[in-house]
Amino acid sequence: MSIAASLCSLARGFRRARDHRSTTRGAVSPSSRLLTRLLGSDPGLLRFHTALRSAIACVLTGVITIGWTVHSHRLPTLAAFALLFAMVAPLFLRDATPRGWFRSLAVIYGAGSASLIAASALAAWPLVADAAFLAVLFAAMLVQACGPRALGGAMTAVVSFYLGLYLHPTLAHVIAMLGLSTIALACVAFTGRVLVPTRPEATLRRALTAVTQRATTVLADRRADEPGAMRHLSLLNEAALAVEEQLGLLDLTGAQRLRACLIDVEVAAAQHAVDASWLDRSDVRLRVALRRLSRAGRDAVTSTARAAKTDVKRPAGAALVWRDALSWLPACRATTAALIAMLIGHSVSPERWFWAVITTFVVFLGTRSRGDTIRKTGERVLGTLAGVAVSAALVGAFHGTPWLLVAAIAACVFGWAYFILTLYGQGVFFITVLVGLVYGELGFAIGPLIEMRVEEVFVGCIVSIAVAVSMMPLRTSHHVDVKVTGVLDALDEVVRACTTRVDGPGLHPLTAMRALDRRWHELRVALRPLQTQQVFAWNSRMELAVGPLFACVQAARELARETARGAAVAATDEARARLAGALALFAARSGRDSRNSDEVAARELVAAR
Repeated sequence: MSIAASLCSLARGFRRARDHRSTTRGAVSPSSRLLTRLLGSDPGLLRFHTALRSAIACVLTGVITIGWTVHSHRLPTLAAFALLFAMVAPLFLRDATPRGWFRSLAVIYGAGSASLIAASALAAWPLVADAAFLAVLFAAMLVQACGPRALGGAMTAVVSFYLGLYLHPTLAHVIAMLGLSTIALACVAFTGRVLVPTRPEATLRRALTAVTQRATTVLADRRADEPGAMRHLSLLNEAALAVEEQLGLLDLTGAQRLRACLIDVEVAAAQHAVDASWLDRSDVRLRVALRRLSRAGRDAVTSTARAAKTDVKRPAGAALVWRDALSWLPACRATTAALIAMLIGHSVSPERWFWAVITTFVVFLGTRSRGDTIRKTGERVLGTLAGVAVSAALVGAFHGTPWLLVAAIAACVFGWAYFILTLYGQGVFFITVLVGLVYGELGFAIGPLIEMRVEEVFVGCIVSIAVAVSMMPLRTSHHVDVKVTGVLDALDEVVRACTTRVDGPGLHPLTAMRALDRRWHELRVALRPLQTQQVFAWNSRMELAVGPLFACVQAARELARETARGAAVAATDEARARLAGALALFAARSGRDSRNSDEVAARELVAAR
């Protein structure tokens, strides 16, 4: 009871510090340097709170379950499934409504429990168990694009199945593990709904703070070159998209007003970053846009809090079509790689072969091209090597100091949950350190364990690259070309929305603009393997074309802003002419024979004239 009371007190203090804002810079101003840095990398602090839930749930579950095993003289491995569930489940509980949140929790827990029971029942027949494990992995890869709920259940099922194969629990042990896992279920629910709950108004306020910070960075950096300006403006746009995710809780009028203010800030920031001859004028425009955003942000936060108190539901999105969302080819590739890694991994270690198989699973998870797969394998190797070095040093330092060990494990869980879905290499580093600390505390010799882990990870990476090269038909350059086409299609939608806005009802220009922004960020993700390959080869055509395409996006944003606010014909014509020029430059530098982009450029030139 004292532990829960202390945690509640800490959570209340954290929320008071988090919600405090300085009155000198408005309602969306940060109150500390640490919060400023966190918001700079994580708009809205969504990843931070997810990692905090995972770490707190793990600590609570570990204190209760491991404490019970020590007190009753039972095996500490009985708490393994409970700790695993407490660590993984918070990453995928993202539903806005309490009913959806608890439904996701039940799905993830049910998938993990069923997988543990099946693995324990099949452990006596190794060949059948290995085949069943491959089937579970295939199913997990198949549903990877079906939403956080399905992905969370899939990942929990994969790791739980291996846990059942590795521990070989008896029926009595399985019952004890499932009984202890109910404590983890309660700890996850208590952490996610009471200690660190999701507050839409606070998340919206923090996201608006991130927009202000990044716009201030653009305002302060007057000498940024083209790549630097593109980086600043892209980060600003990411923060604006984080605000967009919260607009579903607002009424249509409030949402449109805040969206228009966000677009004004982005247009003013782009003009300030690009047009060096009018710095003073663009400086004033950006400051005025930030003041308007501050006022609209205060009203939006109040509206969001009122909607949360009156239990206003988010608008229902499009229903998920499972048949279209299933990933058949990635599942086949990942299962083939897992089979090869399993055969080789068994020869390296009959007990630790899972490290090779799980490497293939996570490397192929979410990858769409050969270059993306090769990049993830490199991050996996580097993260593992750094993690085993740090874990080897910490095992000896923390031996005999249980509280320091618990703090280090909690920090590793937090780091893993914070980075694993966005910065894969850092996430691998923290999970590797965590595995080393746990095995070292259980009494395993850390030297041979580290050597074996490195060997198994290398096996999984080599197999993944071989399968990607032989079975993945989508080259990185073609994947990027597909994303570029998606950006051009979304650009055409913005132009169409701006053209038909006067004639009749249709897609709102600002809504079409946000769809274009999301396509642009998808392209940026697809470009990461090519940016890594710049160390060895420079793709001049792609490097020269990205800048003009980004200029097209900025020009389309200005056109959407002018159309939405009903500006004069001269202002919209100027925006159309700027968009036509950017499209012509992009076509010249990229060498794309795109009929759609040529038609858009011609139509915009005619309209501007």
